[in-house]
Amino acid sequence: MKKLIFTFIIIVFSLITTVKAQTNPLAKTTWEVEKMNADGSAILKKAKWIKFPDEQPKFYFLQFEDRKIHNGNSCFHMIGTYSMYDTNQVNISEGSADMSSGCDEPKTLNGTYNFKIDKDRLELTPVKE
Repeated sequence: MKKLIFTFIIIVFSLITTVKAQTNPLAKTTWEVEKMNADGSAILKKAKWIKFPDEQPKFYFLQFEDRKIHNGNSCFHMIGTYSMYDTNQVNISEGSADMSSGCDEPKTLNGTYNFKIDKDRLELTPVKE
C-alpha cells in the first residue's frame, strides 16, 4: 500500500511539472536580441544559457527563468520579473540594474508583448493599450 501511495504521488508530481513546463514556453530560455524596431517590437534568436554571475555575455540578451528575467549586455545587467498569459502574451517589468562606467544602456523591453516562437526565433510585438 505504501508503494502504491508513493508511486501515485510521484506520478502526480510529474504530471504537474509537465503541465507547468508546457504552459510557459519562455521559462529557462536565453535569447540574443537581433533587432529592436522603432515601434517597440523585437526579433531574438535562441542562445546558450548564461550562468550568472560567473558568465558575462558579450551580446544583448534576454534570459527567462521561472519568474525572473535577466536583460542586458556585457556592461549592463537588469533583473526584472515577467508574467505569462494564456493568449501568447508576456508582461515584462523592469527591476534592479547594474551598469559599468562608460556603458551605454541598451533599450530595455518593458510592458506587455505578444510573442511568437518559430524554431529558434522569438518575435515580441507590443500590445497596444
